[in-house]
Amino acid sequence: MTTKGSMSSDNVDDLRERMRLLQHDRRANIDLLETNKVSNENEIRRLKEENEKLRIKMSDLQKRVELDHESNQFDLKSMKKLVLQKRSEYDAQKASRNKSDVILKKLKDEAKACRLEEEKPTRADGLHPKQIDAK
Repeated sequence: MTTKGSMSSDNVDDLRERMRLLQHDRRANIDLLETNKVSNENEIRRLKEENEKLRIKMSDLQKRVELDHESNQFDLKSMKKLVLQKRSEYDAQKASRNKSDVILKKLKDEAKACRLEEEKPTRADGLHPKQIDAK
């Protein structure tokens, strides 16, 4: 029995050694998993903070874009209003000029008629027709 007992004892010792090694591997794996878990939690926290900062930055940029857009729209509306005002002034000046051109043409025609009237040949007595009317 001693051979059987020593074999059993050797098997038991061998099994104990294997169990000890497996428990050691298990503890090492648990430690490694805990380390990875902590590392992943830290990375998740860092990414959340970075995400929050980026969202705030994006929100600020969107607000700035909206303000710029509103400002540009206001500038555009002001410019359109100014263009319409200048166009109206231009149209008024053009109409006034056209009226002045018509008056000038009439005055030139009257002046030409007066000159032609003065240049008409005189009567036999040598007096101009206007001078006769004045007598």
